[in-house]
Amino acid sequence: MMLRKRAWDMMRDEFPTVQDDASLAEAIRVMRQSMVDTPDSQVVVVKNKNGKLVGAINLWKLFKAVKQSVLKDENLKSDGKVDWDQQFANACLICTQLRLDDYLIKNPPILKPNEPILLVLDTFLKSRRDWALVVEGDRVMGVVYVTDVYREMTRDMVQIF
Repeated sequence: MMLRKRAWDMMRDEFPTVQDDASLAEAIRVMRQSMVDTPDSQVVVVKNKNGKLVGAINLWKLFKAVKQSVLKDENLKSDGKVDWDQQFANACLICTQLRLDDYLIKNPPILKPNEPILLVLDTFLKSRRDWALVVEGDRVMGVVYVTDVYREMTRDMVQIF
């Protein structure tokens, strides 16, 4: 049964998206909101105004952006007379100014809807990512996470054990 599974069988057709002109703060907000319903959600699809795929931004890229913009070393070093709440609020305002361009994954791992599970797994291994976008034409249809593949694979394996 497992070898009959295709990307579309495992993909999540509801996934977070932002437009390419969104701020870093918007991507963080959208990711956080997505995690309310799907805690293992870890990628935001970035589209242009026409809905065409531009790229993606994942948790690691968001961490990198926050570290470079909000958690700068000079913001953390002080003589002990810093209002940390105000410092953090000021630093977070930086996020509202930053664009996604510098943190965008422009060639995200792509799957075709009918690709079998073994090719899906191969895509994860080759791309060294734990997610891939399911794309047909210019349209992103869904996202597959490595956890989805793991659940599918082990469902059959556990029965055999």
